[in-house]
Amino acid sequence: MRMGWDRFGKRVSSGVALMIIAAGSAVAAEAVAPSEPSGLFFDPGFERSVTGAMEETAGQSGWEIQKTGRDSIKESLTVMTLDEPGTAYSGRKCLALSIPRQTSGFEFVTVGQRVMLKEDQEYEATVWVRWPDGPDVAPEGADAVSGAPSAIVSFWARHRDGNGQFAGRDVWLFDNQWTKITIRFRETDPGQSTLIYVSLLPNQTPVDSTIWVDDFDVGEVSDPVHIERRTSNILQDGDFSAQSNGVISIPWYYKTMGGTSIVGRVATEDQNNVVKMSMPPETGNYESAQLWQHIGLVEGARYEISCRMRWDNFSADAPAPIVNYGIYHEESRTWYGPVDQVLERTGEWRVYRFAHVPPVGGPWKIYVQLNGWGNFEKGVAISVDDIICRAGVQLEDGQEESERLK
Repeated sequence: MRMGWDRFGKRVSSGVALMIIAAGSAVAAEAVAPSEPSGLFFDPGFERSVTGAMEETAGQSGWEIQKTGRDSIKESLTVMTLDEPGTAYSGRKCLALSIPRQTSGFEFVTVGQRVMLKEDQEYEATVWVRWPDGPDVAPEGADAVSGAPSAIVSFWARHRDGNGQFAGRDVWLFDNQWTKITIRFRETDPGQSTLIYVSLLPNQTPVDSTIWVDDFDVGEVSDPVHIERRTSNILQDGDFSAQSNGVISIPWYYKTMGGTSIVGRVATEDQNNVVKMSMPPETGNYESAQLWQHIGLVEGARYEISCRMRWDNFSADAPAPIVNYGIYHEESRTWYGPVDQVLERTGEWRVYRFAHVPPVGGPWKIYVQLNGWGNFEKGVAISVDDIICRAGVQLEDGQEESERLK
């Protein structure tokens, strides 16, 4: 996914967020104390796995292996069960995920399980990971855009039988200590399985990478559920009509990170304001830019989020650009939604939408983001309009999140 915006942008304090919710909604349930999750995975500690290479179809182990990338790379993407003293976080065994230096872009190796989840139920997935080749202590100032040596772990749940929207995090490991990663989410596509997985991603600066994985599980959590009573668009100025030509202004925010090549501005087309974002082909792997707005959401309520986007420099011969698009919970550093939205192969406007059921209430951030990484060293220009977050909208049976609104 490759975000790197954990603490980037202006935050709304918890007090402000609670006031936002109180002004537009009603709490309709008593709080229930959180409970410890009960494990749903088979063999979460890998103790029953056969030592050595884990096959792509793991059979009775329950674990599913995916290798994504060029045919020339796939053989070098490996998952190994280790049974060596001093390797596992607990017990005797753990997994080792490895990718070679030549791995790039959207090439990675993944291990996970598919589980059927209940509607109106909150879940927590946890995993322990370690970068054994890292230093004992992380370098000072190391972060996602510093270029410091690291291993990048992607920890996600993907709904609609592994083909729908996401919930999860990318985590940069800068030392060789065991690190626990946790994500919380709710089912958005009841009746279909959810793939919960860990991936090892390539660095922006190519390097051989190996991580160890242990105690990987998911369980149910009981938390309070409230009712959202707002029915109109919760976002302010979702159509940018209050903006003036040029600089993007409050309630919207726009900022670049890792460079200044990606330009964002307000423009008027046919008496209608849109936001344009563009970057030249030489934009670096560490550069990104984000358009966002903070909102207050109610735990357990269902929201439909939609955004009109247009590929302005459409070319039939070019790979479709990737736009990071979704909703972000800053406190837990967790992303939800399509996340890596591949634009349709057209120069016309399209509406991309997804459902979101917040596992926690309070401040959230809706965003549209362009990255140099993952866009294949090509120039990208897009327009954005009509960003909407509305409660209580249900997707019809068989309806895809990215289906266009006519």
